[in-house]
Amino acid sequence: MPQIASWAGVARATGREARHAWADARMNFRLVTSLRRSFSEFLGLPVLIVTGFVVLAGAIDRLDNDAGPKAEWGPLRLFLSQYVGDTQSAISMLSTIAGSLISVTSITFSILLLAVQQGAATLNSQIVDHYLRRRSNSAWFGFFVGVSLFVLITLVQTTHTTAPVLGVMSSTLLGAASLVALVVLIYTTIDQTRPATAIATIREAALAARARQLPLLAASTECAGAHPEGVPVVASSGGYLARIDAAALARALDAHPQAHLTLPIPVGDFVPPGTIVAVIAGTAADPALVAAVGDAIAVEEQRDVAHDPAVGLDHIGTIGWTAISTARSDPAVGAIAVHALQRLLHAWAAPPPRAADARIAYRDRLPDQVLDAIESLIVAAAESRQHQSLALILRALALSLPTLPERQQRGIARLVATVAPSLASHLPTRMLREDTARLIAGFRRIGRPEAAERLSEILAHVVRENRDGLADRP
Repeated sequence: MPQIASWAGVARATGREARHAWADARMNFRLVTSLRRSFSEFLGLPVLIVTGFVVLAGAIDRLDNDAGPKAEWGPLRLFLSQYVGDTQSAISMLSTIAGSLISVTSITFSILLLAVQQGAATLNSQIVDHYLRRRSNSAWFGFFVGVSLFVLITLVQTTHTTAPVLGVMSSTLLGAASLVALVVLIYTTIDQTRPATAIATIREAALAARARQLPLLAASTECAGAHPEGVPVVASSGGYLARIDAAALARALDAHPQAHLTLPIPVGDFVPPGTIVAVIAGTAADPALVAAVGDAIAVEEQRDVAHDPAVGLDHIGTIGWTAISTARSDPAVGAIAVHALQRLLHAWAAPPPRAADARIAYRDRLPDQVLDAIESLIVAAAESRQHQSLALILRALALSLPTLPERQQRGIARLVATVAPSLASHLPTRMLREDTARLIAGFRRIGRPEAAERLSEILAHVVRENRDGLADRP
């Protein structure tokens, strides 16, 4: 019995060690992922710019030390030296420039962050994500930090430089340029918090992410039906399916000519631990192939704005829902969101080229998700009784309907089931009647009379109810 108890104790200790090792590995993975995301989103460019200023400070100090006696100076250096003075004057000037830069920059950055936070509170918290991902913002931050560090390094080097002419003049010019650039930075930051600019930035990010997704779509065919029989590839950790490396999948399948791969979960969906993210069929179980496929499918804690177009789509939909619903009641911002969704609907209307004989099957839900976002705005308009927002949505659908492919036309016809009760909850204002009539005419033009008749009946009922209500008044 004591021996059995000792074995049980060893087993428990081994289990605890295994759990601790797993927790440590998980923490290290999150740290690496967080660092990679921070450098890809914001820190990468500022670090490069600051490094460049540090190298520049060392190079200018080397030029000042190698200048030689004053009798050997050129005319430019002699001209600049009259504004520098002796070493003590240079130190005093650099100290003033460094202190002013650090003070002004820190105060300005604090104000700008408050402006971004206010813009995020007005629109949506995702505004901060897109502000961080904008390359111009990271470049400006790197420039100001780099100039401040350049002046500080020059100040330290001046103590051992006999004639720091280039260092002092470069610091002076960069300090003046920084003060002028602050005006540009303030304007660009405030401009990015405008609803039109912010939503346009999100829409452009979604379009860029869709462009990066095209190689995966070109190398795959549409995934239809339930999971096929085969070797499952499961997610070892929970999170969002951030991106899929199509080139890595192709290389993994090249070594197995009979293998076929099914990717049932689209990019952007949340996957709990143990979820099947891929199924390998047509070949025997190969641990190397399973590992290669698993490595090509990235599951992370956050969605990847750069490779997931549905992120920007969801952000625009959330901004529009917040503006149209009673949460904000701002039809102007809602109109901007509706027009952005309409532009995405047209941009993604044409089906991307798919390979019919591809060995990879991937489910692409993005065109349907645009209509889902528009449908959410219809629901919000019904909840808030914003007739102008509902009319704008119906007008956008009516204008887009004739130019869209059959799949989107069928999806818009499906929205009639949501439009009908929403229309019944509004008073028949002029714009609502006219835009509903436009959509009805559009349905008849594309050969969908059932959708047109449903809307016609609802519109006639709303008009009749309103007319009878007015007639009953004394």
